[in-house]
Amino acid sequence: MKFKGARIQDVRDLFKAANRLDLKPEYRQVRFRCGESELPELFQIVTAHNPNGETVDDASNEQADAFLKARLEEAGWRHFRVTGGSPDFSHSEPGYGIECSREEALALAREFRQDAIFEVSGGNVHLISAKNEFAEPERVAKWTALWSS
Repeated sequence: MKFKGARIQDVRDLFKAANRLDLKPEYRQVRFRCGESELPELFQIVTAHNPNGETVDDASNEQADAFLKARLEEAGWRHFRVTGGSPDFSHSEPGYGIECSREEALALAREFRQDAIFEVSGGNVHLISAKNEFAEPERVAKWTALWSS
């Protein structure tokens, strides 16, 4: 690819196009259930279910979830149950809302072989790839549009 004579913006646009989120479309249709009434302004959502985006048996998911909870408690991060799922919740994956940095959540996601995390910031939900560090976070929607108790 030749960049000689290319404008800086053209190069940036090519870089962004090459690093778009390459994640399952279902991730953009997510809905959340959370029993917490008072949420922090900024938190990350991480699950340990279905590593690498592949469905595994309930026992494996429960064991991974227990390991994730232990890691959160070991780290001392405030966390609370958040379950993400399809709009009708015919598919759902329990996870945790975690008060930690994006980098810390991405490290957890990679440890538990997850494709992505969700970040809730200022009431907006962003999808963030755990596999492509150059991909830009993608705004999904407002938390209030995706959440139910």
